[in-house]
Amino acid sequence: MTSNNAIGIVYLRNKRTTSEVAKIVGIYLATLQRGIAQGKVKAPQPTLIGAVGYRLWSQDDIAELKEVKKAIYCKGRGRKSNPKL
Repeated sequence: MTSNNAIGIVYLRNKRTTSEVAKIVGIYLATLQRGIAQGKVKAPQPTLIGAVGYRLWSQDDIAELKEVKKAIYCKGRGRKSNPKL
């Protein structure tokens, strides 16, 4: 079978798409995309496969993203509880 299926190419190169990386790291895709847009997360340059651009993440990129997540997501942050009156 010799199809130019983008998913097959991604797995063939042992790289992951942005949505797969978000699941691996444990964050929402929208959160990862927002971090990329704001410059908080360094992402690989998009690679054109056909007419579609994919960000293909290597294992090193994923490890770096996990470190960024540790720095951003600290325990104890979150919604403050309301004091009982």
